[in-house]
Amino acid sequence: MNFNIIIGLLVAVLSIIFGFYLDGGNFASLYSPTALLIVLGGALGYIVLGFPLNVLAQFPRSIKFILFRKKKDYASLIDKLYYLANIARREGILAMEAEAEKIDDPFIKKGLLYVADGVEPDFLKEVMENEIAAKMRDITAAARVCDAGGAVCPAMGLIGTVIGMVNILLNLSADMSVLGVSVGTAFLTTFYGVFLANVFFLPLGSHIRLCAEDEAGYMQLIVTGLLSILEGEYPARMRDNLIAEIGGPEKLKASKEQKSA
Repeated sequence: MNFNIIIGLLVAVLSIIFGFYLDGGNFASLYSPTALLIVLGGALGYIVLGFPLNVLAQFPRSIKFILFRKKKDYASLIDKLYYLANIARREGILAMEAEAEKIDDPFIKKGLLYVADGVEPDFLKEVMENEIAAKMRDITAAARVCDAGGAVCPAMGLIGTVIGMVNILLNLSADMSVLGVSVGTAFLTTFYGVFLANVFFLPLGSHIRLCAEDEAGYMQLIVTGLLSILEGEYPARMRDNLIAEIGGPEKLKASKEQKSA
């Protein structure tokens, strides 16, 4: 499980709450159902209005993807592709059909079957990269939803502030306790809007994009290796090229250390 998201969210929330406590604040005063309704209801309406249902349906799947995705083991992937390249060089590309049956990764398996069929390199590259692009579109759809939430929450907070100020002006002759509620709503809606945008929506959208980029890089490395096998490239040369593509020996070493940790 990706604990970075949970830890980051907890640190941000607890820091704000603890800072409020150190300043002598009362925790109960941070809760306002009216302010929450304005910000969350307004943001939800904006998102539902702005995105088709298929994009909204992708949102929970993308959240699950970033929470439970496993760290990519580039070292093992390069070793696997190097092994396959040696098999293909000794036994021919038809041997890739049997090797494909031993592999669990459906993306690699699909590519190996194309290699075994002896398709044109351009065709293999196009099909595999189209699949990468489709997967990235699905994942990053959630990032666009987060961007929308990050943009609209402060605006909804401003709307709540205006509502609170209007109520204050309309009830200037009322008891101070009544005015206090309106003032609280005015400021808390701004607080909720800014908080949700900058602590939840915007960082989450950024995290989704970074995970998508890492996933795309991993899948592109597979495509590079499969193309090398199809074209009969010398295995050691292919391995050096793959290591260079991930950032050099240092990145490979870090991947191995990460796996053993």
